[in-house]
Amino acid sequence: MDQTFPLLDAQRIGAALPAGWRERLHVRGEVGSTQAELLAAAARWPDRSVVVSDRQQGGRGRRGRGWHSPPGQSLALSLFVRSRTGARWPSSLTLALGVAAAEALHRAGACGIGLKWPNDLVHDGAKLGGILVESCAEGVVAGIGINLSLNQSARAAIGQPCTDLAAAGCRIERETLAAALILAWNAAFDEVLAGRVEALLAAWAGLDALAGRRVRVESGGTPLEGIARGIDAHGRLLLDVAGECRAFTSADVSVRPA
Repeated sequence: MDQTFPLLDAQRIGAALPAGWRERLHVRGEVGSTQAELLAAAARWPDRSVVVSDRQQGGRGRRGRGWHSPPGQSLALSLFVRSRTGARWPSSLTLALGVAAAEALHRAGACGIGLKWPNDLVHDGAKLGGILVESCAEGVVAGIGINLSLNQSARAAIGQPCTDLAAAGCRIERETLAAALILAWNAAFDEVLAGRVEALLAAWAGLDALAGRRVRVESGGTPLEGIARGIDAHGRLLLDVAGECRAFTSADVSVRPA
């Protein structure tokens, strides 16, 4: 029988975080988008502010694609990190946050979690969650959506192969998961801001769901097929196309199994 979850308990999330986080934690029953809420008023949000929601009416993924957030069956969370004016974030930031999220899920008991370049969490070949990173004048907002336990109606509404943490053997309470992700991303941002993103990217190889697989890359309207060969130091996808190694950024490609 499909499992459903009660509404998020803000006090329980706060209790699992250090005291300094509690005034920066904002738990909503429903929002248009956790990303949009932080981006719309980034000038007034304190550094490391977090919005967590039970449901998103207008959740977004990469390239403006919709992200379905069924109430009580998924978790939506966004974190705002303030930076100095003109600061440049590494192009590999999304990948580093993916590693941090996957490792947090492993620690929570989920098995077989992988990363599909550039921003998907997967299990057994199906999408478990996604990450969206958006910059603004004040800093950056990083968001994540994760399926916890989807019923059949929710799966039908998503309209593509999907999975959830229950299938990965993880029956974690959402409050516990939210706190774990907040702390994992906070630590990851500390590493990135200190210029130590390489350590996070080094862990990508052990989580790479595409490595060694034949994939299709669509760049500039021209599809290419080749063998995925991991990522480079900048987080670009490496593709072996007929013996030639090509590198692609997340901004101009879409990856599908060939």
